[in-house]
Amino acid sequence: MSVESLARADAASSPDLLQESLRFLLMRYARNPSSSTAGHIAACLDGLLAHPDLKAGPADRCTYRRMRSYWRLVERLG
Repeated sequence: MSVESLARADAASSPDLLQESLRFLLMRYARNPSSSTAGHIAACLDGLLAHPDLKAGPADRCTYRRMRSYWRLVERLG
């Protein structure tokens, strides 16, 4: 599965599938760092935070928001 197909699928995914995609993208970045993958990680976190069925407490949502900020920075810095 490509990063692009994951990003497209994320929009209509369940929170569990989004979290699985997030794990996949993080492992992909660890093996092959790129600003593109960092952007997909941030987009996945956007989808997760915006999902109406996400059952995460305030601490977990805060963690996801901090992660999103970090990955947006990684994306910009290349």
